[in-house]
Amino acid sequence: MMYNYEQHNEAVKHLFAMEKAGTPERVRMSISCNPRMILSDPKLNSEQITFEQYMNDPTLMLEVQCRFQEYKANNIFYDQIMGFENLSGISVYGDFQNVFEASYFGGEVAYHGINEPGTKVLLSEETAVHFTDRPFPPITSGMSGKALEYYEYFQNQKKNGYSYKGKSLTDVGMVGLATDGPFTIACCLLGATEMCVALYEDEKFAEDFLSYLTDATIYRIKETRKFYGLPEKSPSFYFADDSIAMISDEDYIRLVLPFHKKLVRELSTGEETNGIHLCGNATHHFLTMRNELNAYSFDTGFPVDHGKMVQLLGPDVVFQGGVHVNLLLNGTKEEIQAETKRILEEVKPYTRNFIIKEANNLSPGTPPENLLAMYEAVQEFGLYQ
Repeated sequence: MMYNYEQHNEAVKHLFAMEKAGTPERVRMSISCNPRMILSDPKLNSEQITFEQYMNDPTLMLEVQCRFQEYKANNIFYDQIMGFENLSGISVYGDFQNVFEASYFGGEVAYHGINEPGTKVLLSEETAVHFTDRPFPPITSGMSGKALEYYEYFQNQKKNGYSYKGKSLTDVGMVGLATDGPFTIACCLLGATEMCVALYEDEKFAEDFLSYLTDATIYRIKETRKFYGLPEKSPSFYFADDSIAMISDEDYIRLVLPFHKKLVRELSTGEETNGIHLCGNATHHFLTMRNELNAYSFDTGFPVDHGKMVQLLGPDVVFQGGVHVNLLLNGTKEEIQAETKRILEEVKPYTRNFIIKEANNLSPGTPPENLLAMYEAVQEFGLYQ
């Protein structure tokens, strides 16, 4: 596919400059994706490198991430600097997908070949009672420990001049500074059904379990910040808790919100507003989270009524959402552009803080031409009046 990267990059630089000045000319497009774009796509992973190999070998992880950065720069169309030759360098990080925190608590990773891993249920309600009596795991536990090891390995590679196709390592990401959320961790360790039942049948146990997980998470993040030489508190805090989509807002306020408040209180200074990532249909919690957690940035999944949400939350909230990943994976150009146009026309009258993207996390094998179709629609229909 022929594409004018130079013209694209100039337009992106202009867009960001206008956005910084507070006068954006159109809606910005973003895409969330990660190295599973390489690993889980047989066309790009001819060696059949598994996630187990990738996550247990820092040299292999570094190589795959470099390949991903190249692929992303050349094929993932959105408002980013494109063309691998135009990158100033390569950014890498310890990538442990969604098993990081359950692994920290002792959860066993279940690998599935070239498909992303999960963790096996670790506890029953009976064993969880005693689980909360133990000291918090050290930050060297599970994938948390690997993340720290890999950070030092990548830093040494950077120091020693590692390069990939002429591009050096310019940034090594610090992993372990956020959380997938106490309720989601509880569902991973105990099982989603079991944790939801516990909320209603044994509220005391559920609260004790969530309290332990919250305090242990605060401990892990504070200790990890010390490892990286960072302050104990940051100006704001960005976190997730996808599993709260399963409970009502009333139960969220009563049973989970106090622990979210504690995370924010213990890990941020409150100088800046906070951010939330929630997959699935968790929009029934968004107004509560804005008001109670000072959350003014939402990264959403599907299904989401974008127009309704930007009106509810107000124009000062940064709201990210968009076209379903299955449509981007399998849809026609016409279908993708029609859906992009529909979403944009829903939100543009009410906010200039909407960022359109995939909902949620790009699927491996998504044709680049489908992303280009979405991007072209954003350029046409995302213009502000």
